[in-house]
Amino acid sequence: MKNTKNDRRSQRTRQLLTTALLELMLEKNYDAITVQDIIDRANVGRSTFYAHYLDKEDLLTSQFEEVGRHLGEAAYQDEYTLFPTLRVFQHTQENHHLYKALVWGKGIEVIFKAFEAHLNAHLEAELKHKLGERSSPIPLPIVTHYITGAFLTLLKWWLDNNMPVTPEKMDAYFRQLVTPSIQSTLNIEF
Repeated sequence: MKNTKNDRRSQRTRQLLTTALLELMLEKNYDAITVQDIIDRANVGRSTFYAHYLDKEDLLTSQFEEVGRHLGEAAYQDEYTLFPTLRVFQHTQENHHLYKALVWGKGIEVIFKAFEAHLNAHLEAELKHKLGERSSPIPLPIVTHYITGAFLTLLKWWLDNNMPVTPEKMDAYFRQLVTPSIQSTLNIEF
């Protein structure tokens, strides 16, 4: 996000722009949405838009980064986990219409790319903490990309197939597939 001012007027403008983008995404393909469409819907000026965001991808990813931070904070308050997979599955189910709108266009790739970067950074820090002074037999960036890649692939499959099982079941499947290999490779417990 370009501008991090947090006064009421800036917050209101960011909310108007976010709402406009989400409404438009439910009406048409993300790729077809222009900045002009967004500012017309939000009833704000072009310079106001660019005072807050670099482009529509910046607007979209900034909102999902905020969701990601919120999901992460909530999950880590409950219990230790490598990252909040269950919360993400639950959030996706609760906001299914939004994610389907993202899948319809190329918006989901923008979100997945930003989310992947966020998860990789968080996972690498967590794994370094768990390893302590020990070194990893496989470079941690490879391990984190493996985990996030598996997670995002399963999340996309779940969406593409109209969520045939519960978020809890998807979380259990993911953990059953990934946890043993990570534990044995890095010799750590979760």
